Amino acid sequence: MSTPQIPHHEQRQFRLAHEPDDQSWTARENLVDILERELLGPAGGPEEILDGVPDSAYLVGRIAPVRLTTSKDDPEDAESGEALTDVGDAIDAEESRGVPVTAVDDSTAGSDEDNVEDEPQKRGLMIPASMGLRFQVPFDLDSFTVTCTWGMYEPVKEKTEDKSNLRRYKRIPIEIPNVVKVADLDQGTTKKILLKDKVVLQIDRYDDTEGGRRLIEVALCNDRETPRKIPVEAWLYQTKVSVHADGAEVFLPVCDVLEDDRRERDDELRRLNLQYRDRLEFAIGRTCSVDWKVAAGVRRASAVWTAWLPICETPQVTAEEVGEALLSMESLATAGIEELRVGLEPIVRGYAAWLDGEQRRAEALPAHLRDEGLDAVSEARKVQKQLAEGLEHLLTDAEALRCFRFMNQVMADQRIHSQIAQGRAANPKLSIEQARAVVREVPKYAHWRTFQLAFVLMQLPLLTNPAAERRSGDLAKAQLLFFPTGGGKTEAYLGLAAYTFAIRRRQGMLDTPDGQLDGRSGIAVLMRYTLRLLTAQQFQRATVLVCAAEMERIKDPGTWGAEPFRIGLWVGTDVSPKRYDEAAAQLQKASQGHGYRLTVLQIQRCPWCGSKISARNVRGVDATRRIYVYCGDDLSGCPFAEGGEAREGLPVLTVDEEIYRLAPAFLIATVDKFARLAREGEAASLFGYVAKRCDRHGFVHPDYRHCDLKDGSKHPAKDGQPSAAVRPVPRLRPPDLIIQDELHLITGALGTTVGLFEVAIDVMMRWRTADGRAARPLLVASTATARNAPDQVRALYGRDLTIFPPQVLDSGKTFFSKEELVSEDNPGRRYIGLNTTGVRLTTAEIRVAEVLMAAGQLLMDRSGEAADPYMTLVGYFSATRELAGMARYMGDDVQTALAKGRPWSLLPRRTGTNFGALNLAELTARVASADITLTLDQMALTFNPVFDSTAGKRELRALREAGKPVPKREIPPYDALLATSMLQVGVDVTRLGLMLIVGQPKNTAEYIQASSRVGRDPERPGLVVTLGNWARPRDLAHFEQFRHYHETFYAQVEALSVTPFSVTSMERGLDGVLVSAARVLQAVQPQGLSPEDGAGRIEAQRDFASDLIDALVSRVQLAAGEDDADVARQRLLNRLDQWEKRRKHLADLRKALVYEKVFDDAKHGPLMISAENARSLADSRDAAPFIVANSMREVQPEINLLVSPIKENLIYIAPPGVAQWRFPEGD
Repeated sequence: MSTPQIPHHEQRQFRLAHEPDDQSWTARENLVDILERELLGPAGGPEEILDGVPDSAYLVGRIAPVRLTTSKDDPEDAESGEALTDVGDAIDAEESRGVPVTAVDDSTAGSDEDNVEDEPQKRGLMIPASMGLRFQVPFDLDSFTVTCTWGMYEPVKEKTEDKSNLRRYKRIPIEIPNVVKVADLDQGTTKKILLKDKVVLQIDRYDDTEGGRRLIEVALCNDRETPRKIPVEAWLYQTKVSVHADGAEVFLPVCDVLEDDRRERDDELRRLNLQYRDRLEFAIGRTCSVDWKVAAGVRRASAVWTAWLPICETPQVTAEEVGEALLSMESLATAGIEELRVGLEPIVRGYAAWLDGEQRRAEALPAHLRDEGLDAVSEARKVQKQLAEGLEHLLTDAEALRCFRFMNQVMADQRIHSQIAQGRAANPKLSIEQARAVVREVPKYAHWRTFQLAFVLMQLPLLTNPAAERRSGDLAKAQLLFFPTGGGKTEAYLGLAAYTFAIRRRQGMLDTPDGQLDGRSGIAVLMRYTLRLLTAQQFQRATVLVCAAEMERIKDPGTWGAEPFRIGLWVGTDVSPKRYDEAAAQLQKASQGHGYRLTVLQIQRCPWCGSKISARNVRGVDATRRIYVYCGDDLSGCPFAEGGEAREGLPVLTVDEEIYRLAPAFLIATVDKFARLAREGEAASLFGYVAKRCDRHGFVHPDYRHCDLKDGSKHPAKDGQPSAAVRPVPRLRPPDLIIQDELHLITGALGTTVGLFEVAIDVMMRWRTADGRAARPLLVASTATARNAPDQVRALYGRDLTIFPPQVLDSGKTFFSKEELVSEDNPGRRYIGLNTTGVRLTTAEIRVAEVLMAAGQLLMDRSGEAADPYMTLVGYFSATRELAGMARYMGDDVQTALAKGRPWSLLPRRTGTNFGALNLAELTARVASADITLTLDQMALTFNPVFDSTAGKRELRALREAGKPVPKREIPPYDALLATSMLQVGVDVTRLGLMLIVGQPKNTAEYIQASSRVGRDPERPGLVVTLGNWARPRDLAHFEQFRHYHETFYAQVEALSVTPFSVTSMERGLDGVLVSAARVLQAVQPQGLSPEDGAGRIEAQRDFASDLIDALVSRVQLAAGEDDADVARQRLLNRLDQWEKRRKHLADLRKALVYEKVFDDAKHGPLMISAENARSLADSRDAAPFIVANSMREVQPEINLLVSPIKENLIYIAPPGVAQWRFPEGD
């Protein structure tokens, strides 16, 4: 006898599947259960009685009737009161399976406005009438069991207290098993088994005699026919198909590379097949997704079944530690040679021994995989050899040892003070010393991870010797740090930056065939990013490192030089000021009111101690045209406070003009900014090309109009500043280390332009040692997702590639890292797939967001602070317009539904933290940079049961009504954060645990990077809900193979593509490449091409220009080959001719040639013009011949659309000289 079913509306509270405790893991388990019960059902048990229409309650798991009837006699729903689904009119709907969709979401798939790839169909789309799966079994299998389950809902009427009729819907559970004999299945003929009321089980068999297996297709079909207004009884809900063979392991993998000896042509795919050989797929869904049961180490499954909410948990990848290794930064900073040998050799020996074991495993592989395995081991041994050489270099080179100690001390201070700043930001009452004591109580508070220290050791010889073969020779290699997001890549290359600071200072002045180079000043490290959000965030992190280096320099200027270590931020003018005057104007406005935001101030707290910094802590000195930023510590306990040990305050430069004049040791930039080199002659100092230095202003370029003194002249004393002379100086040593973070973002159109400009940058950074050997900067890149990386690096940087740590025989396992077995103690990031068949994507977005946010409220009520990770919903969108739509829905539909609740749901109501409204934030390109910084800070704010639980809100309301003091919080946390691609890198907020991804992102790398923003703290495991658009074939394909895709998604990353040397790319970009290189390289020449008015000296510098073209072409050939190099040469020679022709033409007009800045039209003419200002004057001799983009993201000029109700305003008046359109006349 079954237990009486409690009507859904009479249940007093939602029954959680797991007893709440103080663990976020338990809260996440309950959240997953809530999501399944609310979206798939049945929420109230197998025989629930639902207050609402099932169509409204359950978005997933239903299949439609097979087709509409041709009868025009539809039931009159107004009279019958039945719940009917109106599918409207459809052309020839009766000829297809399923029922037509009349309202399909019209959003496109891509992130670009003009990207229509995989766009949803607009006509003829049907809600499927079947679902099922496909699997494979061996020939010797006799039979298997297929169990079909579903729920049907029928209306029931009840009398209410006022005698009126109340309509509810009672669920009827159905479960029907069938034993299917394989012999009864005929190949090519569908077997149909009637289950119940025209619900049919269809089975198809296909024999693969070559592979020795049978392919079986199983489908649950709703073969009912229905009128155009579909009654609720005609739908099947909570459908599921399960297949087993009495527990026998008979389900074969779709593809098993251990058995399939066909050779893959692509080298990288062969390696991936080897490494992922144990990640097997046993079924593929049809309309739905699938799951299976397989024992560890077994290559056959014992059961397969369909799933509407597929789940896959990706394990944590943790750094492996070598027990005997010395990893303490403070210990390494003071260790002697023998102590270092004892502490670091275990890493080198351990790696060699591990590779010996891998070689034995490779030799035991099947013959068709053995060579690939042995090749992988051989490549890893090269990395081990480089590691061993790095350690030997450290132990035998006195300067390397000195700089290694400096690096470790700086890194230890950086780690400690980063944590001090975090602690004091959370608790401002802590003193610096108290915060330091708290930090030191944490085990391993300043320790390397083994892979970080190994990577640093590998690069030491290359940083010490500028002409090292791996760095600068014909076999130069970029060093790629390949590790999952959140693994600690940043720490590794910050360590390299600190070592670079030190070794340059110690090597000092260097003799070269072209004169001396000064390594005591100038940019040592150049770090480049693609996104301004990431650039700003990393600037804050790197500033702590530079502060630590500067404190070491102050302690020992005799060793580390008199020039301060500084860091500069070189980004777009919307993010930071270009000139001192702009920065001074900002400070003036800020002093007049509190609402003005300073772009000159890029840090909100002191990176050294955590004290707040505001406009009052920023000083502008007109005499030196300098901006000084001081720590806001009122007690002067911080050395970077005004009057502290660091006289300049924090060593940060955010004004372009100051960066050019002071050439900071560490420069962080966006790749876009390098497009400005053609327009900014002063930027030559970034590459070491300086000739003069003013004691007051720094390195001065002829274009710098605030210091135009001749050699030997002096500025008079002014405003407390002593007199200052301008003196000639040797060139600065070019940057020694380039760090390209998030390499996977340098792809597509942006990567193509970056790759072309990299030709000029590489040429500008080259120099020769005293013995004539070539020297180039060491290139270090990092990413967590890469495919085709060697080809990408070759096209971008003209170098080969070393990947560290190299994957050998198994994915997720290297000597330096491993995947943790998923458990409660080691939770992974859990992904849940959703595909709401037959429901508009926008409707699904609203409902899913509502359920997730209401579930978060339930968990906050039951679990308290353990629910905090799931209270802020992070929404991720591939396109800004899709996000904008959701932003409207969040403020309207979602907010209303949360406040009112749903009649069938027991989830609690929720109000937002913004005075009852949902507190929403955006991370998109349309948000100002200052607002992004504030948003990032506010994202870290946690929910508190006192303010955010239902009981807490009730108590606060009671206090308010009683006129008693009510607790208040200064800033409320966000209820939801909506983001586009800006989120996918650099956002590291450990409290975030819940993400909704709307639509399958356009590539797997973006998907991995974006979803990795949640669940970064194992104590707060992440949940990612991927809501696909069922009308898009690509989204549906990912959903149908959800588990296998996620178990192998690092292997699913698409190959990266850059084509910098295509004809189109060179036509658009070589103008800027030529001008940029010429202006930088000629900056040290008294009558050179670098100044703005130096463009007219091109004929006098013809020999230089020819040599420059040779160098540029040689670099193109290094990356692309002779054919592309020949095309580049012809194009560059043509541009050189045009340059000279332009000068002569202007000379005939008695005008001088300048690059772009025309102050007097009667006296000057420009050589180049920006793409957005270009005009169609191809036949006019007045046109500037060089079109140079302002940004690397510019592909074509923008077009203004003029819209006006006045007809006369829409008439386009063609400028003189434009060719007239001629159309052929027809008959």
